[in-house]
Amino acid sequence: MISSETFKRIRAVVLDVDGVLTDGRAGYGAAEEIKFFNMRDGHWMKLAMRAGLKVGLLSGRGSEANRKRAAELGLSFIYENCKDKLEGFERLLAEHGLRPEECLYIGDDVIDLPVLRRAGVAVAVADAVPELDEAADFRTQLPGGHGAVYEAIRRLLIEQEKLDSVMERYRR
Repeated sequence: MISSETFKRIRAVVLDVDGVLTDGRAGYGAAEEIKFFNMRDGHWMKLAMRAGLKVGLLSGRGSEANRKRAAELGLSFIYENCKDKLEGFERLLAEHGLRPEECLYIGDDVIDLPVLRRAGVAVAVADAVPELDEAADFRTQLPGGHGAVYEAIRRLLIEQEKLDSVMERYRR
C-alpha cells in the first residue's frame, strides 16, 4: 500500500499517451492521424495544474494529435519520440528541476516499465499488460482512454488534500 506521504511528495504527473490518454487505437485519414482523447481526463489534468502540479506527456511516438491536445490543455511539457522512455524521463527531470520521487507516472505497456520503476508513484491503467504489475503501485479501475487518468489524478488530489480546494469553484 502506498502511503499518503509518498503521494504528498508528487509535484508532476507524467503521462504516456497511446493506451493511457487514448484507448491505444489510431486512425489514419488522407491527411493526418486521428486519436480520441477522453474529455474527463483532460479536465482533471487541468484541475491538477490548478492545484499547482506540473502535468505533461512522455510518448514513444510523435503525433500532431498529441501536440494539439497538449497545447489545448496548456500542459507543462511534452516529450515525444522517446523510444527509450527512461532517457526521456531523465531529460524531463533535468529540464524541470524534478526528482524521480516527485513524479507520478501512468503507463500501459512494457516500454513504460523503466519509468514506472523510477517514479515516486507508478500507475498502470486497468487494461495495461500484466508485466506492469511488478512495478506499479496500483492499477486503475478504468481503462486507458476511458477515465484512467481522471481516476489517478483524483486519487492524487485526495491524498494531497487538494481536492476540496480545486472543487470549490464548482460548489457555488
